[in-house]
Amino acid sequence: MSRTLEPSPAWFEIDPAFYAHGGSCFSEDEAAALGEPAGLRALVGPVTPENQAEEALSLVNLGANVTAWSPSETAAERGRSLADAAGRTLAWQFGALEELAARMPGSFDLVYHCWGGLAPDTDLDRYAASIAALLAPGGRLVLYDRHPFANVVGLHKGLLVVARGYFPFRPGDNPWTLGDLLTALADAGLALELLDEFPGSERYRTATDSLPGLQWELRFRVPSAMLLTAVLAFYHEPVAGHPPTG
Repeated sequence: MSRTLEPSPAWFEIDPAFYAHGGSCFSEDEAAALGEPAGLRALVGPVTPENQAEEALSLVNLGANVTAWSPSETAAERGRSLADAAGRTLAWQFGALEELAARMPGSFDLVYHCWGGLAPDTDLDRYAASIAALLAPGGRLVLYDRHPFANVVGLHKGLLVVARGYFPFRPGDNPWTLGDLLTALADAGLALELLDEFPGSERYRTATDSLPGLQWELRFRVPSAMLLTAVLAFYHEPVAGHPPTG
């Protein structure tokens, strides 16, 4: 009797030695978007149990001065454990992004936005204003996350179908679109440098990965991951009272 080989959980465990010896998790596309981060003041987050601070550790190994941000200490536990096991020291900040923006205006040359940071209920205007407040003039945002269009598709009798609306007309539709995100960033003073879209992610599970029995050739018809970079072209409006320092 044959059976399908199930992956062992050990296959997905992160070896701290990889980061202890200078490893980087970034794909070629992300590395190209980041450029030369050595010496930059970088904020990396949100650190969650899903990403485990791998991007923060990678940027440390690439020479950046890294501050890891997480919404809570609980969410950062796995990331802190991995950093300790790898012998890498990270500075940490906790709390909502807008609170961090009010505490540390203009403190970073680079904000790396980790996978899963854009939730369905994200207030994009507040998010973009917080990113702008955290960046020093000329600072850059590098964002790698789920593509909103991937939530639209589903499977019906083996066929790829439009199962939900891309625009927020009915309950269950996307609450925001890629255009909404780009407009919010522009309104906050961030000028788009790069927008790239991918049918999958090398590191993370996407919405199309969750569709049971989706054929490989169908996976490449829908974007499920996105990478964008933007530079702070002008400072628009403070998040809370104090403009960023130059």
